[in-house]
Amino acid sequence: MESMMVNLMPFAQPVLALPRLDGQIPLSIVAASQTLWNAALCNTLIASGFVDEQDLPDQLSDPLRACESAIGAWIKREIGPLHCLHPRFAIEVLDARGVYPAMRDGQQTPYGMLDVYWCEYSEAEWPVGQKLEALNEAMPHLGATVLQVLRRQSLYVYPLLTPDIAVDMASMIYWHGEEDEEAALDMMCDEGDEADREAMRDEMVTRQMLNDAYPEWGQKWVAHAGKGVKGRRRPHPCSLTKAVKTLAEPLLRQIAVDALALSRLALDDTFRPDMEGEYIGFGAVLSWKEGDVTTRIYDDVLNLAHQGEYCDRMGEQQIAMDDPDALAAFFHRMSVRFEAIGLIDRLIHALSD
Repeated sequence: MESMMVNLMPFAQPVLALPRLDGQIPLSIVAASQTLWNAALCNTLIASGFVDEQDLPDQLSDPLRACESAIGAWIKREIGPLHCLHPRFAIEVLDARGVYPAMRDGQQTPYGMLDVYWCEYSEAEWPVGQKLEALNEAMPHLGATVLQVLRRQSLYVYPLLTPDIAVDMASMIYWHGEEDEEAALDMMCDEGDEADREAMRDEMVTRQMLNDAYPEWGQKWVAHAGKGVKGRRRPHPCSLTKAVKTLAEPLLRQIAVDALALSRLALDDTFRPDMEGEYIGFGAVLSWKEGDVTTRIYDDVLNLAHQGEYCDRMGEQQIAMDDPDALAAFFHRMSVRFEAIGLIDRLIHALSD
């Protein structure tokens, strides 16, 4: 049998050139009126002095997103590297009536105001109980004091879901605002039906579950001298200055240093969002131990909130488009908040490490 030779060389085939647009042809068509307002928006940001023209990316066809990118680049430089938090600063444009612009009679509604706001891009759980307890062992009430600083100073800058907030949420969504589940069980179960009562108790978050998850001092704000609350014992804050000077363990001392720095920042509710519905704008979930009841409570709150109105902004400000000085003033007042975000992030990272 004669052998048959097979030609394995590939046949030369013509290469088909894919059609492409010339680089000078825009990928989208924008009305001339909107183009003018988009240019005005970029000019306002640049005129404020806090957005560098070189930070405006050329490849983004949407000027609004390009401006957001430029603001984000500046904020990252201001805050510095972060370990736990992922802040997102965004802007929207509104017309003179405070609503989103639209095309009317073939013309783009003039931009009137900038709606600037910030929120957390992707909140996560950070267990902090072990380090807080270690701080308490190193110095009486030190862990409670550090937790108090995080609660108070993050309130209007980067709100955190802490155990005391989880307790309050549990009261509202499970117990109708009561201190424990007994009143809720009275409403849901027939009188005297203990079996049904226990079955319902097994399916809900109970006061005992919270007490097992958090120590008593982790569920309450510390009390300041002369401000005790009748019938409730609260730990008194210790001196962070003394802790910085006396703690021998480097990590615990650094936590005290950052907590002291955070406590000294002058923060207020100037940029508090105009809230409607349930507030869910938390930057992080501080559980006591990984996977404890805190995450269950937060998930239930999120599920309920998304069934109606809710607010997920941490702060916001509306600024006139024709007033770059006002925009510059806003960015200037944000500088102390950027410092706070950096310290909050460092504390969460150290406490959860």
